[in-house]
Amino acid sequence: MVKSTSTGAMTPMNTRSFGGMPKSASKHVLHGVRDRLASQALGEELRVGYAMRRYAAGSKVEEDEREHESGEEGEEIGQAGQHRDELAQLRAELEEKDAKVKDINDRLLRTLAEMENLRERMRRQAEDAKKFAIQGFCKDLLDVADNLDRAIATVANMDEEKDIEKVKNALKSFTEGVVLTEKVLDSKFRKNDVVKFNPLGEEFDANIHMALFNVPIPAGSDAKAGQVAAVTKVGYTLADRVIRAAEVGVYR
Repeated sequence: MVKSTSTGAMTPMNTRSFGGMPKSASKHVLHGVRDRLASQALGEELRVGYAMRRYAAGSKVEEDEREHESGEEGEEIGQAGQHRDELAQLRAELEEKDAKVKDINDRLLRTLAEMENLRERMRRQAEDAKKFAIQGFCKDLLDVADNLDRAIATVANMDEEKDIEKVKNALKSFTEGVVLTEKVLDSKFRKNDVVKFNPLGEEFDANIHMALFNVPIPAGSDAKAGQVAAVTKVGYTLADRVIRAAEVGVYR
């Protein structure tokens, strides 16, 4: 198919102009425009992607900062809470220690009061023991005192008695009463572990004897020097302890 020109020449249709340009040239232009648009679109996409990446990075940084700040706040809050817990625990321990100290102090005061009461009670008991230690021994001697009173009563009125027989009988009764009293006294002594000893004829012992004088050995006597020749006072022991040494004379 041909088209006549103004000059009357015939031009093929595939050589028809586009916007005043040949068709081949217009293709090049279209391709150029498309490439330029594609390039511009790619650049715009790259710019948008870069902006989005920068935005995402900024958001991530801000998020990290917020997380760091919140982490620091949480750590500070956690430390504050830990400090509060430790303080509460210390207060509880202090209160427990104070209660223990108070209890120990109360028990110590009670113990001191009890010890003071015990000391006072022991002091009174010691005084009572000192005062009444010989109470039992004194009760045993009351029988001796009664016998002595009865013996004395038998001769109390003998001064004016003219009857010799009555006087003899009274003296006999008195002697028997004194002898009986001496036996009772000796039994009471033994009951209380008090023993009388008479060292006549024994070897002199300075631990239990007290030498008052010397006695010469009689001629023809079997006595030996150092023997007890005479006893002026008998000795007494209490639970095997000498409470009075015998007073003696010793042969020399």
